[in-house]
Amino acid sequence: MKPQKRKCSKKYRDRLSEMPDEVIVHIISYMPIVDAVRTMLIRPFGNLWTLIPTLKFEVEDDPDDTSRSNDVGWFNIFVSNVLMLHKRTVIDKFHLLLAQFDQRRRSKASDDIRMWLRFALDKQAKEIYFDDVGCEFTDSCHLPHFMSQSLITLELSYCCIYPQLQVNLGSLKKLILCHIEMSEEAFQQFICGCPSLQELHIEEPTINKLTFSAPNIRKLSLVVMRENQNWSLDVPNLKSLDLKIDWIPDVIDVSSIQDVYLKSLYVIVDDENELRMFNIFLEKFSRCEVFQLSLDASEPFLHSRDDLHLLQIRWKRLVLRLRIFCESCFLGVYQLMRSSKDLEELDIYTDTSLTYTSVCNTSVYNTHSLFSDQAFKASADLPTVELSHPCVMPKLKTVTLHGYTKPWKHQLELVEFLLKSASVLEKLVIVPNECGLSAVEKLDFVMHVSNFQRCSPNARG
Repeated sequence: MKPQKRKCSKKYRDRLSEMPDEVIVHIISYMPIVDAVRTMLIRPFGNLWTLIPTLKFEVEDDPDDTSRSNDVGWFNIFVSNVLMLHKRTVIDKFHLLLAQFDQRRRSKASDDIRMWLRFALDKQAKEIYFDDVGCEFTDSCHLPHFMSQSLITLELSYCCIYPQLQVNLGSLKKLILCHIEMSEEAFQQFICGCPSLQELHIEEPTINKLTFSAPNIRKLSLVVMRENQNWSLDVPNLKSLDLKIDWIPDVIDVSSIQDVYLKSLYVIVDDENELRMFNIFLEKFSRCEVFQLSLDASEPFLHSRDDLHLLQIRWKRLVLRLRIFCESCFLGVYQLMRSSKDLEELDIYTDTSLTYTSVCNTSVYNTHSLFSDQAFKASADLPTVELSHPCVMPKLKTVTLHGYTKPWKHQLELVEFLLKSASVLEKLVIVPNECGLSAVEKLDFVMHVSNFQRCSPNARG
């Protein structure tokens, strides 16, 4: 019986109590803050929650919890008590999300916000996310001065920044400003207070001119999804740019940019004036090395193919994302290749969830689309014999086609054209739509490709 008792004791041994405190604290840090505090009721845990390195406070909208909905101060009291009892000298992250606060709750919390942020800065937090707190109480008398030599990432959303705000963030590398009310003066002062800033994300700015020349800022992500014809972009020394815009901005200086990702852009492809503006916009980025376009941006880009030969394109890598790969797209890529003598890598993604019929029947694309009847008639203006003329791509080494499916006529035409024209092609990768093709269809496609003539002796699939 003794061996059996020892076996039972091992089976029901409290392994949780045997864990080091550091491991338990690490586990608790992944729990919601309310549940983390409740662990004090578990005997082995005790007050270990007071040592967690991450503090995330989020207001949950629970209509069934009438006690909390009637008590507008419960969240304020909870946060203040947690911060008062917290014992860790240095924290890693401090998140404050008040998205579900109504106006009454916000007005009551306004007196505490300055103290909460001051706590995070004093605790030398590396990341601070200050989200959706509301502009009605984040004026100069409520936001604390941002003074920290430990903060690396800062996100501010739905609040105000005034010129009177003092900023000295010597270690800050990433700054996110979403729906911030600020003047150009306040923005410049904030950027000047972050000498080590490397990545800047701005969403829906209230300023019309975005300009800075800080040499350390390497990447800018800009989201402006409202029609504003007056805003301009002046960012010398910038290396990487992500744009999600609804209107072509006035680009002043982007000469140093090497990597561009155009995530969204609204252009009426049947409007000659807009296409002209779009081509002028493209010329500003013709000397960058990497150029990427999303679904919305690839369509007007390929539609301007007749003017692409005017550009001094020096892109080394091009990424296109298309809704469908049709004849018009093929002709656009063909014209593009004639202008891209320095291109080394080409990636084309096709959205296999869409078909030609579904795209043409969508009202958005009925009037202004690459896939309209007018576009196909225009594509016929390019003689078919022109595709047989030499179009040497002297530096193209890698081509990747993602998401091809039946009908694949134009994909095959593109593959044949690339194999005939890329003299130093080394690798051609074709990724099919796994859900839309059978094994026999995939084999059929491979057989077609294997019979194509190859200009490069090193080309392989």
